[in-house]
Amino acid sequence: MIWQQLFQNRILDRGIDYYNRRLVEDLHVGDEFIEGTVYGSKKYKVHIDMEDGEIVDMSCNCPYALEGNYCKHMAAVLFCVEYKNGAEAVTGMDSEMVPDKEESVEKMVKGADEVLIRNFLTGILKNDEKLLNRFRSALCCKISPVDMKRYKNQINEIFRKYSESHNFIDYYNAWPFVSELEEFLDNDIQGILENKQYEEAFELTNYIFVKIGNQDMDDSDGGTGVLCERCMEIWKEIFECCDEKLKKKMFRWYTEHLDGSVIDYMEEYMELILFENFKEDEFMAYKLKFTKDKASEYKEKDDWYNGEKWALRYIAVMQEQKKPQNIIDEYCKKNLKFSRVRKYYIENCIKRKEYDVAINLLEEGKTLDKGLPGLVADYSLWLKDLYKQLGNRQNYEKELWSLILKYRIGDVTIYKELKSLYTEEEWKEKREIIFKKLPPYAEIDKLYKTEKLYDRLLKAVLDSPGLYKLTEYEKCLKNIYPKELLGKYETAVKDMASYTSDRQKYREIVYILRRMEKYPGGKEKVEEIVTDWQSAYKNRRAMMDELKKL
Repeated sequence: MIWQQLFQNRILDRGIDYYNRRLVEDLHVGDEFIEGTVYGSKKYKVHIDMEDGEIVDMSCNCPYALEGNYCKHMAAVLFCVEYKNGAEAVTGMDSEMVPDKEESVEKMVKGADEVLIRNFLTGILKNDEKLLNRFRSALCCKISPVDMKRYKNQINEIFRKYSESHNFIDYYNAWPFVSELEEFLDNDIQGILENKQYEEAFELTNYIFVKIGNQDMDDSDGGTGVLCERCMEIWKEIFECCDEKLKKKMFRWYTEHLDGSVIDYMEEYMELILFENFKEDEFMAYKLKFTKDKASEYKEKDDWYNGEKWALRYIAVMQEQKKPQNIIDEYCKKNLKFSRVRKYYIENCIKRKEYDVAINLLEEGKTLDKGLPGLVADYSLWLKDLYKQLGNRQNYEKELWSLILKYRIGDVTIYKELKSLYTEEEWKEKREIIFKKLPPYAEIDKLYKTEKLYDRLLKAVLDSPGLYKLTEYEKCLKNIYPKELLGKYETAVKDMASYTSDRQKYREIVYILRRMEKYPGGKEKVEEIVTDWQSAYKNRRAMMDELKKL
């Protein structure tokens, strides 16, 4: 199986690291698939489709892969498949060459004079802070304030090198910058972790995280997310190993830095760590106060997004602490202006079968949130289902009419549900009311198709610009109205030919002409059109070339 060339080198390096750290589990290999779970900052599921021993497609639920990229988790799974026994660590991308290289280096060092080696190493370490830090880490030396300053200087130098004088990292420098920071996290900080120097590892990871959050960069390829994910992995590793004293320090740092010190979407990483961990009573009590204060702060500022987010956080902490439901309900009632709080409260009311309360909240929400059509539509759908469940035919029917004409305009599913309430004769009258009241932008043609009103559907197709609607409904109209559709095609291709001079468009025209040939009388019509064009557009060389392919 050939696969390494599918990945960027830096991604392969990360995949090797994940494999070596035994983070791949639940590996399943079949003839047509490979599946595995990779444990990073979260649990990531990798699925790889195979055909004849080669990769056809790969997917992973990590943010980087969801943007269409091949990620480190996929690479880790593939390394694990390649070295299935899990006993052999991979140290490079070309594994066949690694043993020879290691053997030659080992042989050279073994044969060298000890004094020469000491002098050579001393000279290098005096002039290279990066190697000095790694050498001290390899010796498990205690990290002094001077060492920490040296580490931070190294981090600062990475930022300085790629941001240049204007403090902006452009697209071409973004990935080299991300790769070098990843290397620091993977080697230097990971080495500090392995030496169980958790407090220093935490401080340096935070230093990088905050600097990333304040660095102006072209992040088109998602490098910031990659680095944040790696910081999260280190935070989790520290949290699992550290003592209570450091745990308190970590908790304090996260709460103090949820203050706009980094860009808002990066705060979400700190929030995840904070709320997925620190479950001890002392922390939970502080989180209760912290989330309540944050919600109040943003509510006073009329910051709806953050106010709603922290109100929901506060509700979640109250639930974790098993606070009485009436206290949670009271808080919800005071914060119904936040739509997600309203939804949460309505869901609880329905679970408790407090249907009247839920209906009142939904009706009120439709008024309060009238400027948010999507949200109002959700309320209306909820009401419709509640009225149906309660057997309230009048309001159920009324809500369906509101949906088809206002909130889910022309929706076929709603249309069919409304239709089910009437007899065949009644519906003939009702559907005409719908057709008359629907706005011009409604896709009424879909309803014509549903009702098999093909004469009206044909008119909608003929009146529409271009060929989009014709191709959408060609299958159901072709046998009934071949002449009319052929005429629509003819008008469209002639219009296209009158102003087109691009070879790709000529190919599109030829494709349309081929479709026309499948109609009764289509071949003759196409021949007539082509003959006219050969005279009118004879100087369009590309067009004449493409027409010859008919």
